[in-house]
Amino acid sequence: MLLILIRALLFDLDETLHDRSGSLPYFLENQYERFSAYVSHIPLDEYVSVFLELDQGGRVWKDVVYAEMICRFQLSLSVEVLLHDYVTRFPNFARSFPGVTTFFAQLPPDLPIGLLSNGRTTFQRAVLDAIGLTSAFTQIGISEQEGLRKPDPAFFLRVTDRLGVRPEEVLFVGDNYDHDILPARALGMQAIWKRTGDVALTDTHFSDWHQLPLPLQNLIPKEIHP
Repeated sequence: MLLILIRALLFDLDETLHDRSGSLPYFLENQYERFSAYVSHIPLDEYVSVFLELDQGGRVWKDVVYAEMICRFQLSLSVEVLLHDYVTRFPNFARSFPGVTTFFAQLPPDLPIGLLSNGRTTFQRAVLDAIGLTSAFTQIGISEQEGLRKPDPAFFLRVTDRLGVRPEEVLFVGDNYDHDILPARALGMQAIWKRTGDVALTDTHFSDWHQLPLPLQNLIPKEIHP
């Protein structure tokens, strides 16, 4: 089997680099406290759990989520007020997974690195700024600004082309098997599945940024390896 040299990295953002599921409850608890005059009739755990249920792991636009919450809980708040609060304040709570910052710091400075994320442009860039990774990327592709969404292969190819490499020279890392891993592999990319929970480490999937699959380890200069 012919081994193709990896010449670029391509990442998903949420639940791959950004620990969205870990960050979001902290924001929701803070939002609940700040809007307590309007939501105190709802138990805190119910406010958080209903949002997370409606959010579906970030796949549902937040204006839809808040509209349903206002209706369900009969809140005397507007979608616009709650949505603006989410868009402007949530990035303050965003955090990366442990080990992500260290991994990026170890990569060769001339390695092209791209981001491929579904979401609103301003919001996703604010999250990227908050977790301190904006400067790490050579190219950033966000669905709203690109007019394309994963798993559309055209989205992958557009950012790959801007990185100046062929798909088979790209190593892609993402958390969604259907929207990240399958389309990347269909284009000829190598793909590593970032999973949640206690998952055995292999060359094709992992769950802990402190324990990297071999293809990611191989990108770190040997003199940096412990």
